[in-house]
Amino acid sequence: MKKSVLSLALVATLSAGYVADVTACTSAIYNNGDASLSVRTMDWFGHDDAVVVGIGKGVSHQYSTTKESVNTTSKYASIKIKSFEPQIVAEAMNQEGLVARILYLGLEYTEMAPNRAGVPDVDASQFVNYAVDNFASVEEVVATLDRIDVVQDKVCDLPGHENECLPAPVHYHLTDANGDSAVIEFVGGEVKIYHGNVTDAPSVQYLSNDPEFSFHMNLDKEKAESGATIRAYDRRLRAKEVVEDMYKRDVTNSGEALNSLKAAGATVFAGYDQIDPYLNDVFPTLWTIYTDQNAKAIYLDRYDTWQVESYNFTMFDNNQAAEVVLGAHPKAEAAN
Repeated sequence: MKKSVLSLALVATLSAGYVADVTACTSAIYNNGDASLSVRTMDWFGHDDAVVVGIGKGVSHQYSTTKESVNTTSKYASIKIKSFEPQIVAEAMNQEGLVARILYLGLEYTEMAPNRAGVPDVDASQFVNYAVDNFASVEEVVATLDRIDVVQDKVCDLPGHENECLPAPVHYHLTDANGDSAVIEFVGGEVKIYHGNVTDAPSVQYLSNDPEFSFHMNLDKEKAESGATIRAYDRRLRAKEVVEDMYKRDVTNSGEALNSLKAAGATVFAGYDQIDPYLNDVFPTLWTIYTDQNAKAIYLDRYDTWQVESYNFTMFDNNQAAEVVLGAHPKAEAAN
C-alpha cells in the first residue's frame, strides 16, 4: 500500500471552478485541560433507528469477506452505534477512550490503494470496528496501516438504495484520550494520513465530507470564514469556529466544555426537511453524539426525540465476550 503521511504544511491546489455539493456528517474534536471531547452528527436520508450496543473484549471478529481477511479476538470492550438495515458501525468508542468514526466521502474522490498479495485485508465498512476492537490509541491505529490493506466493499439496502449494494463511500476521523487525532482517506490509490494534536495539526480536529481533506486544509490556510449553507465546507468551518472560540476562552473544565460543545452540534445540525439548494435534496441529521474520552462516556441526541441518551462502560461486563443492547430509539423500546 502506498502511503503518504501529510503534515499541516501541505497546501492543497484547488480545482478551477470547483463547487462543493456533498452530503452527510460533521465531526469536531476538543482537547484542553481536563476536557477530551468530540461531537459528531450523522446525516443521511431515512431513519437509521440507531441501536447502541456494548461489546465485551474477547469476541472473535472477521473484518473482511476476502480470503486474506484480518481475523482477531478483540482486546478491548467497546460501545458501538449500529445504523440502518446493514447494522453499519459508523461510530464507536473503546474502553481506553479511542473514538473512531466513518464519515461520507464521495466515490469520485475515493480510490483505495491497490490490494497487495499476502497482506491481510480490512473492509472499508469494517475499519471502525477493527480500530476500536484492537487498539488503544490513534498512534497504534496509524502504525498498523502499513500492515493491512483497506479494501473497498459494498454496503447494501441503505435508505433510498433498497435491494441495491453500493461501494462504501468513506473516510475516517479518529481521536483518543491523549488528545491525538487523525483523518484517514484513500485518494488516488494512496492512503493519506493527516495526524496530530490541536497544536501540531489544528485542521485535523475538524472533518466533514467532499472533497478530499486537502481542500479543507487549504481553506484553513486561507482563513476562510463559514457560510450558512449545509454544504460540507460550511458545516466544517462553523464547527471549527465554535471550537476555536472555546480555546480562546480557555475552557478547561470537562463539564463546562461539554456544554459549550453543544453549540458546535447545533450549528451543523440539518433539519429533517431542510433542502440543500445546491442538490435540491435533503440530507437530514439523524442524530448527534458527544463523546467524553476521559470519562469513557457518550451522549446520543436523536433528531426526533427530546431525550438525550447517556452510555458508559459501567453498563455492561467489559470482560464478558458478548454483545449487549444498551439502548435503542425510545419509540422502538416503547413498542416492545
